[in-house]
Amino acid sequence: MLQLIWNYLAYIGTALAKDTSEHKHILLVNSLALFLTVFFTINLFQMIAFSYPTIGIISSILYVLLLPFTVVLNSMGKFTSARFFLISLSFLYITLTTILIGNSGRGHFYYLTEIFVVFFVFPPYRKKRIFSTITFLFLAFSIFEIFHSDLKPLVTFDPQTLKIQQIVYNFIFGSILVAFSFYIHSIFRKAELTAQLEHDKSQKLLQNILPLSVIAKLRDNPDTIAENFEECTVLFSDIVGFTEMSRKMSAYALVSLLNEVFSSFDDLAEKHNLEKIKTIGDAYMVVGGLPEPDPNHAENVAQFALEMQTVIQGFKQKMQIPLELRIGIHSGGAVAGVIGKKKFIYDLWGDSVNTASRMESHGLPGQIHVSESTYNRLKEKFQFKERGMVTVKGIGNMKSYFLIQKFV
Repeated sequence: MLQLIWNYLAYIGTALAKDTSEHKHILLVNSLALFLTVFFTINLFQMIAFSYPTIGIISSILYVLLLPFTVVLNSMGKFTSARFFLISLSFLYITLTTILIGNSGRGHFYYLTEIFVVFFVFPPYRKKRIFSTITFLFLAFSIFEIFHSDLKPLVTFDPQTLKIQQIVYNFIFGSILVAFSFYIHSIFRKAELTAQLEHDKSQKLLQNILPLSVIAKLRDNPDTIAENFEECTVLFSDIVGFTEMSRKMSAYALVSLLNEVFSSFDDLAEKHNLEKIKTIGDAYMVVGGLPEPDPNHAENVAQFALEMQTVIQGFKQKMQIPLELRIGIHSGGAVAGVIGKKKFIYDLWGDSVNTASRMESHGLPGQIHVSESTYNRLKEKFQFKERGMVTVKGIGNMKSYFLIQKFV
């Protein structure tokens, strides 16, 4: 019950905060005002019990009664006024106490506590207010420190009362320092957790764009990254009739369909240890055997292509739309890397990439068109149908095949 009441009072005014930083400082100011109210209320009973001088009791009563107005000011959205009210009220109380006890105590040392508190009750961007307040408080501390030995107490205390009062005030001093030390620890801990979460998010996002090995190389050397791979298998796919289909579907439905299809392909690529390179419109490009060499690159890409056709047939039946894939595959060497300064993409270059693209564009709907190079690597494990010689633009005559299925 007490915890609920405390939380209710501590959070008063936070709903009016402009941002999380302001919210945090309002909460801190309210909590500090409540803590001091409770502590000095308890201390009042001790002062009365030990026959503390009347002027000291009256000043403490006024301090306790006025402290809650800090929360009231925050509830009205007057956050700066609330901060200055708390600091000014505490300054007056410390000053009066220091004058009362004179050189029989060191009440002015609580100015140092206030200085410590000022760094936290004001937002960091209020630098002028922070340093002007700190300068004023430190000046007050310095004056009382210089003239401390000459400052005669205005009230007299018996040794027992003085001893107890010093213990109480030292306890207050220590409590505030411990509380703020804990607060600082919490802030640093939250900052570390937030930084770690943001790092993990950015890392995950980066891993969705670039391979892990490439990310590591970019960190070590942000210059152009390019590697030559003698063995890899490149696949291009294209949704047949997509342009015509786009005229009949809404933009949202079209993008949703593409997202579902390509997300399924992404899952298959991960399953078969392949690297997705990019999508352009309705085209999907993937490669096996890089950035980490894989002796089974051709087999993995071939199995991936067969399962792509299965996925498309599933969408075709479920959505009752004429979906067909045209797929082209070629095996050989390629150069892979990252170029440019912005919007990084891991890309491929070379004759193998061009040949795989031509295999797709010269292929047939619903078929997996492969080059002789890929056929020679897979003919012992997969069933093919010979297509014969095909005149490929920019390359010339090529013998090619259609991939049918894997041998059981």
